[in-house]
Amino acid sequence: MTQARLVLNEHTTRVLDVVKGKFGLKNRSEALNKLVQEEGDKYVEPKVDDFILRELDAIYNEHKKKYANRRMTTKEVDKLLGFED
Repeated sequence: MTQARLVLNEHTTRVLDVVKGKFGLKNRSEALNKLVQEEGDKYVEPKVDDFILRELDAIYNEHKKKYANRRMTTKEVDKLLGFED
C-alpha cells in the first residue's frame, strides 16, 4: 500500500467527508479510494481478467473446429457473447 501526504482544498475535504458519511467509511483515505474505484475506469482501462481471456479463447477454438477457417462476422461474435438477442 502506498502512503501519500496530500494538501486538500476545502471543497475536496467536504466532498470526501460526504462520501465517507454516505458509505459509512472510517476515514478520508477510504472515501478517496471509493471515489477512485467508482470513477477511475473513465481515465484508466481496467485490467483484463485472465479467466475472461481463456473463455473467449475457448469460444474461438470451438467456432474454429465447427467452421474450419471461415471467419466470424461481427453479428456472430455479438451473438456468442450475448450482446444480441
